[in-house]
Amino acid sequence: MATALRKQRKARKHSRQKAAEFSGVPSATIRRFEATGEISLRQFLMLCATYGDLTHADKLFSATGPATMDELLATHRDSS
Repeated sequence: MATALRKQRKARKHSRQKAAEFSGVPSATIRRFEATGEISLRQFLMLCATYGDLTHADKLFSATGPATMDELLATHRDSS
């Protein structure tokens, strides 16, 4: 997920600082997320609203979505 959001940010030619301005997520948090994949759900959704599509978040909570973290990570690896 971090890689996909970084690609979207770079495709728009946004620095992390510019991404912070648009999303409301601090640039240090964006840097940490892109490096480690760790971020709060709130901040992740804020970035998704800026660079992605929030409809994908609904899949995380649907009956057909991944049931475990391993399934979620496998789904992400398959879509990258």
